[in-house]
Amino acid sequence: MSNYLIEIGIEELPTSEITLLRKQFLNNLEKNIKENNLNYDYIKIFSASRRFGAIVNNIDIKQKDFIEEKRGPSEQIAYRDGKATKALEGFLKANKKGTEDVFIDEANGGRYVFVRNEIVGKKTIDLLPNIIKKTLEKIDFKKPMRWGEGNYKFVRPIRWIVSVMDNEIVPLNIYGKKSSDKSEGHRFFVGEVSVNPESYFERLRKAYVTADNEERKSRIIKQLKKCENENTKVNIDEELIDEIETLTEYPTAVFGEFKEKYRELPKEIIITTIKHHQRTFPIYINNIISNKFIAFQDGPSDPKNNVKNGYEKVINARLEDAYFYFKKDISKSLEKNVADLKDVIFQNGLGTLYDKTNRIIKLSEFIADKLHASESEKKLVERTALLSKTDLVTMVVYEFPELQGIMGRIYSSLQGENESVSWGIQEQYNIEKIPETLTGTIVGIADKIDTVIGNFSVGNIPSSSKDPYALRRKMNSIIHIMINNGWKLSLDEILAKSAEILGKDYAKIEDAVNNFIMGRVEAILLEKGFSKNVIKASLNKYDIPYNAWVTADNLTEYMAMNEFKDLITAFQRIHNITKKHGRSDFEGKLFIQQEEKELFKEYMKIYDSVQKGIEKYDYTESLDSILNAKNVIDKYFDNVFVMDEREDIRMNRLGFLKSFDDVLFKIGDLSLLNSELDE
Repeated sequence: MSNYLIEIGIEELPTSEITLLRKQFLNNLEKNIKENNLNYDYIKIFSASRRFGAIVNNIDIKQKDFIEEKRGPSEQIAYRDGKATKALEGFLKANKKGTEDVFIDEANGGRYVFVRNEIVGKKTIDLLPNIIKKTLEKIDFKKPMRWGEGNYKFVRPIRWIVSVMDNEIVPLNIYGKKSSDKSEGHRFFVGEVSVNPESYFERLRKAYVTADNEERKSRIIKQLKKCENENTKVNIDEELIDEIETLTEYPTAVFGEFKEKYRELPKEIIITTIKHHQRTFPIYINNIISNKFIAFQDGPSDPKNNVKNGYEKVINARLEDAYFYFKKDISKSLEKNVADLKDVIFQNGLGTLYDKTNRIIKLSEFIADKLHASESEKKLVERTALLSKTDLVTMVVYEFPELQGIMGRIYSSLQGENESVSWGIQEQYNIEKIPETLTGTIVGIADKIDTVIGNFSVGNIPSSSKDPYALRRKMNSIIHIMINNGWKLSLDEILAKSAEILGKDYAKIEDAVNNFIMGRVEAILLEKGFSKNVIKASLNKYDIPYNAWVTADNLTEYMAMNEFKDLITAFQRIHNITKKHGRSDFEGKLFIQQEEKELFKEYMKIYDSVQKGIEKYDYTESLDSILNAKNVIDKYFDNVFVMDEREDIRMNRLGFLKSFDDVLFKIGDLSLLNSELDE
């Protein structure tokens, strides 16, 4: 058993490619090694900003010898009158065998000639060049580069290749580079470093490169924790740590500070400036953001403080800009910004942000009425809608677009707006998170629905591969809100109102919009863990997402009951016999047999329970009623011949059963549950 090291030295890897690169490299390498009948213990994948690779531990030094069976022509073609044919002779010649080596066996329903070849396993060192070549060539990138006069294509130009098995160089010649046992240390401090699988990580550490990405991440966290004490804390931001880990090879903490006056800024501006734009961690003292920060340089400590001074210079300059913008913004009320929205195009064909604001106001009022909001709540919703986009024309948001909504909350709060208005301005933008305020929830739904209807009306309908305006995410957010809050709102009604406000003909896009909504409701119910058939049975309620969710939840509960299978079978009999019958009218006086009258009594009980279920959005009582009627349904079909010779009797029975089917359909399309119960 041996260990094998492969390292690809490369120009700076983009952070957007690294996660996918690691995954593909590992999967491809595992697959190609196994296809060559080689065993190993495990593969250690590593990557840094200027390199990636793997160490394959305890890999076989050669393939095991094995017997390979080769199939030739069928017995009928191989022999004629007991003698070998030309077909058999050609097969034997190709495999360097004689007729004495032939045996006959069955394959694919016929009898064929076979020979056995003893295959001597190849040395691993001879197989590895092709394994690595195939592994690298099969990696896909979002944005690959070409270099070397366009002859080579990879995520970035390759600068060196290390390929070593134990202490022996495995020859590779790929992307214009030949392999060696020479890696590169940190670009500014160390040159070439001789490595092998045993010494690789340690020798690179001494060369100021932490090649193991997990070790590098741990190094960052340890340095952050090192500065903490009882009063001083640093938020361990996983996303920022991951970004620094991918951008560096030897991350070293740098402590700096900015001018005290910038602490007058809202903490959100400070954090955005130093975290998102400079990739640094703010330091909190007694839970209050201080003027100190931790940055990371790539390399050992900086005794002359050049890196520290550089960070402080840039951050102070950025904060000075933010300070100026903030002071200018607060000198003008948000309400005065409403008029400025006339100068900002929302989207081609959908007017300005001022137009959108007016549409949001009207649709928010409509939704608030549907929710029976109080007059005071309606006023707060209207105020939130009016101010909802005003921070988009502020200087801070222009410079820091990621602060949209957040600055609206901050500015409106400073200007004395109601707290629910301020938080509503921020929460209306929520996509993944459910808003906590009624104002943010209603205005957020109105905003997103206006965007959905607007885009559908101008032909921007999401396809299977494209959704440039994130309409799926917006509709998912709306549906999650309605289910989470238990809101019994009709989406179709709100969407139609949105189209009316927009001045568009809803009838022209209604089918496309409904298919879109149905798909989103289906996806969310699937996400919540309901089975596909239960979801399909519940989708006739998609217009009110909460209703669809309740139905799926109720049906899932009853699917666990043994007697439910019998119920569905009984229902299926009703559904099948009436699915081609278009009328549901019947007369009780035409019920002749006692079983008809008994089933009619159960029908009335079920009808009442279903109506109550519709009102309460809870169908458990309805399902209980149907379960109780199961024996009566069976008795009916055992004793009543539906397709009676008398036309009036036959049509009456079909009408009654069709009416029964229609009532049951109000719970859900129970006929779709049969296949699941049979599994």
